[in-house]
Amino acid sequence: MFCEHCGDVDGDETGVDHDERDCPWYGIDDNPVIVDAAELADILAANADGSPALRAAIGLLARHGLWIKRLAERPRLLLIDYSGPVPQPYGIDWRKVAQAMESKQLPASGGELSILALAASLADTAAPLRLGDAVSGLDAANLDLVLQAVATANGRTLTR
Repeated sequence: MFCEHCGDVDGDETGVDHDERDCPWYGIDDNPVIVDAAELADILAANADGSPALRAAIGLLARHGLWIKRLAERPRLLLIDYSGPVPQPYGIDWRKVAQAMESKQLPASGGELSILALAASLADTAAPLRLGDAVSGLDAANLDLVLQAVATANGRTLTR
């Protein structure tokens, strides 16, 4: 069964016979904010321009290709402006992301979680990360993405 709240399809990520009623994300928000992934990527990139570390984190997530879409599906992990007629996301709540990873509320592979943890660590110094653990299991493509992000956070271009 597919859970529209966390993306679980077979019960392995969050428990046996997982369905939406068992999901930790079910029923939390009675008035959900709808976020378009492509629009979110543009908004996050535009709002990250002032900080090389934040630009690196957002770029890592965007180039990886998975997490922008998943974050768009979980608006509780985003910073949302409710002042206008339609709620608008403007950033990622990195501490909530770190808490969700810590409590294993984000179903993903180890490599996918490492990418998110590295991005959170680049974006917010309060996000805990053991660098050796985070990079040791990455495949070559994801390691290249991480190296590019680290160079961007340092204000440099990665040359090879």
